[in-house]
Amino acid sequence: MTLQRVSKYLAICLLAAWPIAGTAGPSVEPQTSVELPGVNLPSGSFGPPGNERERDYTYPTAGDVDYFTQKGFKALRIAFFAKRVLTQDASGRFIPTEDMEILAKLIDYAATKNALVILDMHDYGLSISDKLIGRDPGSAEEFAATWKAIAAEVADKPNVVFGLMNEPHRQTATEWLRGANAAIAAIRSTGARQLVLVPGSYWDSGHTWTTTDNAEVMIGVEDPSNNFVYEVHQYLDSDNSGSHTSVVPGAGSTRLAAFTDWARKHGVRGFLGEFGWADNPEAHREGRDMLCFMTRNSDVWLGWTYWAGGPWWGDYMFSIQPEDGIERPQMKVLSDFIGPRIAPDCP
Repeated sequence: MTLQRVSKYLAICLLAAWPIAGTAGPSVEPQTSVELPGVNLPSGSFGPPGNERERDYTYPTAGDVDYFTQKGFKALRIAFFAKRVLTQDASGRFIPTEDMEILAKLIDYAATKNALVILDMHDYGLSISDKLIGRDPGSAEEFAATWKAIAAEVADKPNVVFGLMNEPHRQTATEWLRGANAAIAAIRSTGARQLVLVPGSYWDSGHTWTTTDNAEVMIGVEDPSNNFVYEVHQYLDSDNSGSHTSVVPGAGSTRLAAFTDWARKHGVRGFLGEFGWADNPEAHREGRDMLCFMTRNSDVWLGWTYWAGGPWWGDYMFSIQPEDGIERPQMKVLSDFIGPRIAPDCP
């Protein structure tokens, strides 16, 4: 797929052919950063089980889009719950809610800033009625129907990326693949041809991709448009959860290696949907090493979205949302890997 098919304004932004599945080549030593550096803006998934907007959850603002695009970020991963953006009428048909209208306006505003919006269904492997996708009867069909309804609303918005699901983990890879392929087919049935990010099961962890059946099963992704990449998440602490300020020495340069080798072997691309670190020297070093690793292997890595920015984070240890106009320390590291500049020397 050429950049012209994505959009003229993204052609100016990305300055390269749009990568799709099956385009990874031999290992190279690139001098520029990955094509799609970005940030998570996940406040739309705050507050379960509450569903009152601006009390339990909120969506990022145009000001958030302005800040991160001015910093050079090209991808905004915006989280939502399916049951907040869709409702069902008496016939069982899924109808967009006001939340879907809010997302659509954010997508259009991001387009004016030459940015992609990753629509991140942040439901952890559950369908809109809380069925376990791929395992419970009717769950794959329900999951496909929700994505069909969403895709129909944004099929004409070229700066959309479909993030199928955040961190499915209670189903096997075989069960999850059943749901993923159903959703992709449903998206394509609307005429939407934009990029799809496809996770694996087991929390979508990069470091376990080749030690679970993700490696064998998820190569079976089927996309009529052949425009998808595999999304993984990776943190740097002792249990890979992203819940500690401490990091494991060497994690940044090693935890994505096996997935990278797998992707290159199969000629597919990867996208790091979540990673982050706290403000201490060891963590900054490991975070930089992970960014260096992806830069060195940008034939495989299409991009990344740091966790996290946007509203309501307060003093959260990984946040890069500015407070009172003060930039967060992690931005100093991230900024070295954003834009069409020569990447810094990396180990």
